[in-house]
Amino acid sequence: MGWRSNRWLPYVPRPKLAKLSKDQLERFHCTTAKFVEESAVLRELVDDVQLSRGRIYFWRADDDAMARVTPLSSRTFLLEAPWRNGWTEQARGPLRDVLVALASDTTGKFHGLGALATKSKGGGSKSPQQILHGDFKVPLQVLAEPRGWYAMRRKPRIIETDRKRGRVLVRFEALGPVGAFHGTCLYARVDGEWSCFTVKPSASASIASAEAWLVKRGWEDWG
Repeated sequence: MGWRSNRWLPYVPRPKLAKLSKDQLERFHCTTAKFVEESAVLRELVDDVQLSRGRIYFWRADDDAMARVTPLSSRTFLLEAPWRNGWTEQARGPLRDVLVALASDTTGKFHGLGALATKSKGGGSKSPQQILHGDFKVPLQVLAEPRGWYAMRRKPRIIETDRKRGRVLVRFEALGPVGAFHGTCLYARVDGEWSCFTVKPSASASIASAEAWLVKRGWEDWG
């Protein structure tokens, strides 16, 4: 039993790792690595797909885990996202289903760039991510920033663009119970390379004001 919101609720045990054979785990690992390589989003964001102690870990870098997949049986798998000092469940089902859930993430639990895989229907408008990556050629590693805002489920909206100079001002917004929350960043091509810079609210009205503020700080972003 456990105490939650002034009520006693039954304790829910964590799903147990299935004890699969070495051959099964190796097939599981091979299938997962192939999926990542064939995914336009994951192959750019995942540095390593590692089999460790019966689970598959997706690493952005040596000390930066994006996700892990745990086999609950030979047919059911659990997709988890890092949370504080542990992990939280995001999806479960057949292996391909949980891998698709990882690749198509739009909430920021993993990367927030799932919209890149969604094609506009009937000539509909492109998502901000599609414009940044397809039209401005912003690399996915840069486009995935600011990760903290994606994780807070803030949705990007393009405010202003300067194609010639390589500048895109983007506002990340979310609605909460007491109003709207937002932050602004400038995707900018500086010295030939794209970067993402978070901007102080008082300097975020336009590309000109954001850039002037960043230049004064030697292109050191806010926060």
